[in-house]
Amino acid sequence: MDVLIGRVARDLAALEEQIDRALEHALISGLQLPRRGDAFRPPIDVFETAATLVVRVELAGARSDDVRIVVDGEYLQISGRRELRTTPRPRRHLKMEISEGHFERVLRVGVPYDRERVTAKLENGLLTIELPIAEPRVRRVPVRTE
Repeated sequence: MDVLIGRVARDLAALEEQIDRALEHALISGLQLPRRGDAFRPPIDVFETAATLVVRVELAGARSDDVRIVVDGEYLQISGRRELRTTPRPRRHLKMEISEGHFERVLRVGVPYDRERVTAKLENGLLTIELPIAEPRVRRVPVRTE
């Protein structure tokens, strides 16, 4: 019974990953991201505070020099490379679950934010990007009469 539950849990996790990839592809509407054999997909959290949209990316082992963040109005692109620097390399792996290599995540940002004040910090393997929410620019338009 435990074996069956484990198999179902693995199948559900794989299905969830496929759905996430399909949704991400749909959200970036046709923008084709490079897929490489050494690519991995770091997990992310996105949440909103009263004044900030916060994106956290789990990047244990990555260096800040290896991470690139691009803000482009509607999209936030996080890319880079994580190499696990194990010296010397083992001759035979018994189990490998920690991914390394190239990564890229593109998120559609659904709220207006101030691109000039975006900050990013990599600390203890957690990349935190803060996008200050911009005040909506409301303008009243006067109605003239002829």
